[in-house]
Amino acid sequence: MARPRTGRQSSAEYQRRYRERKKAQGAIAQTNWMLDVRLADAIRHEAKVRGLRESELATEILGEWYEARFGGRLPPAQPVPPPDTAAPTPQPAPINATVELLLGKLEELGFVIPLQGMATQCLHGDERNGLWATVSLNGLDAIEFGLVERTDGLAQNILHCVVETVTRHAWLTSDVYGELNQDRDIGTKINTKGLQALEDAFARLREFIMAKRKPLHYEETLAALPGYLDQEPSRSLLALAFQRAGLELVHVPSTDLVISAAEPPQNIALHDLEALAQYVRQEFLRMGRTIYTVPLWDGGELIAYAPEARATVYAGLRIPPPDA
Repeated sequence: MARPRTGRQSSAEYQRRYRERKKAQGAIAQTNWMLDVRLADAIRHEAKVRGLRESELATEILGEWYEARFGGRLPPAQPVPPPDTAAPTPQPAPINATVELLLGKLEELGFVIPLQGMATQCLHGDERNGLWATVSLNGLDAIEFGLVERTDGLAQNILHCVVETVTRHAWLTSDVYGELNQDRDIGTKINTKGLQALEDAFARLREFIMAKRKPLHYEETLAALPGYLDQEPSRSLLALAFQRAGLELVHVPSTDLVISAAEPPQNIALHDLEALAQYVRQEFLRMGRTIYTVPLWDGGELIAYAPEARATVYAGLRIPPPDA
């Protein structure tokens, strides 16, 4: 005899409906985020064409919509009442560990973190052809961030992520990295290394941003190099960049104890090193040299030389050549 239905859901049915509901919420959040970005772009462009402020144009659009919807003018905004000095100031809500680590990761990538609402910035290029980053804070319960690349005015979603910091769940979508399109459980244990479940997403973001970023200036690269040359693979990548320019390189480390720079070093990419090597090569051609010494702020030196001057450089440094 079949067991009569009691109207109660099984645990598996409850979990399935919960996942479907959360997936639908993530899809709606992604759609709203894309619409917000496109609407903000349209308002910014129209305000620039008409010579208005974005806030003025937004107010005008809202007034026209209100009049068409309700048949009357939009009532003026109510003035903000003066604060009650007698009431005690409420204490700010504490930021949980998930939010703090997530914001730290985004700051490392160069994202602008808004105090509230949404912040959009152009990382490279312009409005028509460029790379744009967006961060949206919906209180402290949900954070959205994404990277969009525009080519001839068409937007491509590099990565968009919605993170619910209370339930510790994340939804990722990407037009470029298909393997990232999935829901992820961040987990209850957050260690000091960051959000392990999103490490591959952050690595892809960092890789894409660094590939699109313009190379650093000569002085900026030299100022940041001492912080990287004491470890691999930085030395190997630097030597590779100079080899591609037809030069060889020797790094002479500092023998004195030097206090590091007060400001953290720039995050250097391989194309920054290649730009440095091309600059040194141009100096070779301009000055007619075969050896060029670049001093570093920590007291060390970079000695770049043409292959035919290898014996002279190693004899002067009193070190055996690598092929000895």
